Amino acid sequence: MQNRLLTSESDIDNMRQLILSLPGIPSVVDFEEFIQIQKVQQTTRLWQQNSKLIAFAYVDDFNNLCFEIAPDNSNQILEQEIVDWGLECMHEKNKHSGENAPMDSSCSASNPERIKLLERMGFIKQEIRSMRFIRSLSDPIQLFPLPEGYYLRCLKREEEVEQWVNLHRASVGTDHMTTEYRLAMMNAPSYDPDMDWVVTAPNGILAAYCIGSIDEEDDTIGSLDPIGTHPDHQHRGLSTALIAHGLVELKSKGLQFAQFGTSSKNLGIQRLGIRTGFKLKSESVWFSKSLI
Repeated sequence: MQNRLLTSESDIDNMRQLILSLPGIPSVVDFEEFIQIQKVQQTTRLWQQNSKLIAFAYVDDFNNLCFEIAPDNSNQILEQEIVDWGLECMHEKNKHSGENAPMDSSCSASNPERIKLLERMGFIKQEIRSMRFIRSLSDPIQLFPLPEGYYLRCLKREEEVEQWVNLHRASVGTDHMTTEYRLAMMNAPSYDPDMDWVVTAPNGILAAYCIGSIDEEDDTIGSLDPIGTHPDHQHRGLSTALIAHGLVELKSKGLQFAQFGTSSKNLGIQRLGIRTGFKLKSESVWFSKSLI
């Protein structure tokens, strides 16, 4: 077994194919977005057996260790090397940032083998969960008009990316989103500029947003996330109007289902989903490993 850094576009394609070959087909969307970022590429390591890719790992912009191992290739030596590589990357990131951030990782709540692996490697399970909601597009879609003076349109790419990043940060209360990552999202294969919606306030500034996309593994499913509203414009139905608009757009493209993801802490978006016909589909659990 050999390991090395990412060196070429063919390496990225091999990683993509490994993901698509896995049981249950883990989502490739996050991979497609993060792998566009140069800093993430610099933290990407590949493991090969007889020149065939059997595993890869990288640390994303949010300090998450992301990795996949080909079926029947997992072993304790490989698992330890993956975690050690993540720790090495995190130590380097912390050295440059001056922080002491832990390393996180996540997996499906219905994947006991991955959960055992993470716990075996010293990760501690966290209370927070990622939740995915879904609804049929054959069900009636109720439209919700915007308040007077608010308008829904597509994002102006070059002109408004920085303003969109600031809007996202304000809506979720963190500074995790960066201009570099937002541009990487827009360079991902699944990105459609005609489904990058914003709502403008009466003064013309961006007040709310929602990004639509078609699932790369199942083209009968569309996604409506991330979605959010600036605190100064909340409780006016902007996100509800965006969700309704997105449902109509996805249905017009012939899709059968719509889904979105959110955090277990985001009760507002969960209530919004239930109000617009969504039901909980699946959950992911989060783990954290201290570097001390």
